[in-house]
Amino acid sequence: MLTNEPSLASLLKKRSPSMHYGHGWIMGRDGQRWHPCSSQSELLNGLTAKKVSAVKRLLNALMGEK
Repeated sequence: MLTNEPSLASLLKKRSPSMHYGHGWIMGRDGQRWHPCSSQSELLNGLTAKKVSAVKRLLNALMGEK
């Protein structure tokens, strides 16, 4: 039953190295590590809108502007 041949799993692991570093890190094309959460704050800064004051909303509603 036991042979000296390597197992299928060990052959697959040797032929296809992992493209990630674990815990969500991804290897980029230039070999540097990248994590999606590290640039998330930049993304959220672009998505946040400035709050419009109640007075300005009231004036816009009275003037018929959006």
